[in-house]
Amino acid sequence: MVAAALAVPSTPAAAQPAGISAVAADALVEKLGADRTAGTWLDRETGRMVVAVTDTDAQKAVVNAGGLAKLVTHSDADLETIKAQVRTTADFAGVAWGVEAESNRVTIEADNTVTAANYERLTAIARQHGDAVRVQRINAQLKPFIQGGRFITPNKGSVYGSCSVGFNVRKKSNPNSLYILTAGHCTKMAVGVRDWFDKNGEYVGYDAGGDYPGNDFGLIKHNNAGLSKPGNVWLDSGDAVRDIVYSRDSRKNEVVCSSGWRTGYLCGKVLEKNWEARYYDWDGDGNLDYVWELDRTDLCTLGGDSGGSVFHADAALGLVSGGPEGVCITYAQPVNEALAHYGVEVY
Repeated sequence: MVAAALAVPSTPAAAQPAGISAVAADALVEKLGADRTAGTWLDRETGRMVVAVTDTDAQKAVVNAGGLAKLVTHSDADLETIKAQVRTTADFAGVAWGVEAESNRVTIEADNTVTAANYERLTAIARQHGDAVRVQRINAQLKPFIQGGRFITPNKGSVYGSCSVGFNVRKKSNPNSLYILTAGHCTKMAVGVRDWFDKNGEYVGYDAGGDYPGNDFGLIKHNNAGLSKPGNVWLDSGDAVRDIVYSRDSRKNEVVCSSGWRTGYLCGKVLEKNWEARYYDWDGDGNLDYVWELDRTDLCTLGGDSGGSVFHADAALGLVSGGPEGVCITYAQPVNEALAHYGVEVY
């Protein structure tokens, strides 16, 4: 157990600072370095940014800047070294791992298909690193969600291979050129199929890109002038929508919502950032599908929601990727990386 507490100003009577922004917290982490910090998050009670630090000088620097500091044992550099060891060891499907910042440890989750021998390989890492690692079983199968705000399918009249619309986006270089941003395993799984259709069987457009595995984002070119292409998200309650006007990265502990055709509109929170997962071979190339830099959330999505939008208020945050189906854990592809990759933006 890590014996630590949130730091308070050295003078008890001093006024509490208003706090620092997420951007300022990230800048502090960059300045102090990976050997002296171990992540940032939103404090659930105060709404202020917390920076985990490994020494008292760094603790003072955070407090003096107006943030909350938590003194911890394991640095980000230490935990990233452990993650790299897991990455090498977990050469089999059904396992996901990442840093639990508030607990100051790496957590490894093994699904119910991981053999006893492979599970032992994971627990051996935990024994090497003590309280810096936790291993746990998930009684479900880890996989990318295939099928899924509004329904789209590459197979007209069928739910086979169907996915959810993430966000309508436009080319930065040509705002009149419109696309759908969705999960990469959706468009890549549509092998040899270029046309996509909505739930009524109406033609939507054609594949324009798919980056999976590694990342999990794909693009569909709008090619039907008769279809409306609003820059909002369907909320699964009649015609209720949420307008999306910009994009950003999510923050640990913030409330986020998702929309997909299978589970509709629901909300949860970001549990952790920068997780990694080894899905099964869904793209058919004979290799395990390794995806990294995922947001780990407690959204209760299902197969059918892949590519669906993850957002907070009017900000686009991510795309539903996958998870252990039947368990309220969903991995999301951060949206800003996808937007930058394709040179597009929400509107």
